[in-house]
Amino acid sequence: MSNKELLHISLDNGVNLAYRLSHPIDKSLPTIVMHHAFLMNSRFYDRQFKDSRYASYNLISIDAHGHGETTGRGKDFTFWDTASDTLQLLTKLDIDHFYVLGTTQGGFIALRMALLEPQRIKGLILLDTAVDSTPEQTKINAGKSRDKWCETEIPSDEAIVTRAGSFGGPKNVDEKVFEKLKQMWIKRHAGAEGYDPALNCLLNRDAIEDQLDKINVPTLVLHGANDRLFLAEDAKKWSSKLSKLWKFTIVEGGVHHLSLTEPGSEALAQLLPQFINETL
Repeated sequence: MSNKELLHISLDNGVNLAYRLSHPIDKSLPTIVMHHAFLMNSRFYDRQFKDSRYASYNLISIDAHGHGETTGRGKDFTFWDTASDTLQLLTKLDIDHFYVLGTTQGGFIALRMALLEPQRIKGLILLDTAVDSTPEQTKINAGKSRDKWCETEIPSDEAIVTRAGSFGGPKNVDEKVFEKLKQMWIKRHAGAEGYDPALNCLLNRDAIEDQLDKINVPTLVLHGANDRLFLAEDAKKWSSKLSKLWKFTIVEGGVHHLSLTEPGSEALAQLLPQFINETL
């Protein structure tokens, strides 16, 4: 099965959830459910899908609500909704136990899955994420970026380059990767209709720091030293509250989207097998 093949499944609540598989499900292998960053989609993890070091896992990459081709909750949804719908997907795929990996907002979803059904989750892999609600200054800054993005029918080159700052700028990824991202942004997220639902979900998220003591699954936390959106020192503080923190690692030179860029992608590829071998 090609990592380019997007699958759809109808859930009992009317949601049509889009997702990708690295290969047909093999029940003898560990399963890793993957949630992408803001304004990305299930192709966010193409790098891992193509890496032979991940061949011994079932990778399932999800299109979150407001992204990709997942539909069914209109324009008003939360990260809890994507978490709940992902759990329903896994039930329909007859997968009882699994790991969950999330980058930035994907981490928000992974943590909420662990709060909803901890008994099913073998472990969490959290990259450049947070547990707080959105600070007011961040909302103000995001509003300005949103207005710049939406002031033209198709986002301007300036707006697109600014958005790429979340992963260190266009030069921090392969030229072909950036071109695909640019075309996806134009096709899926142009204008208020394409941008606002995802943004509102991000900015209106609830804080879950007071629930961390309820997360009792092994957790690997990686954070980029150069992440300017979520600070590494903050991640170190909240991750210390996890009762089964397996490891907290600061990736020197790493930016906000560790799994998409180097050296974050390599750090993940090296640590993840160790984590799974010790927690399976």
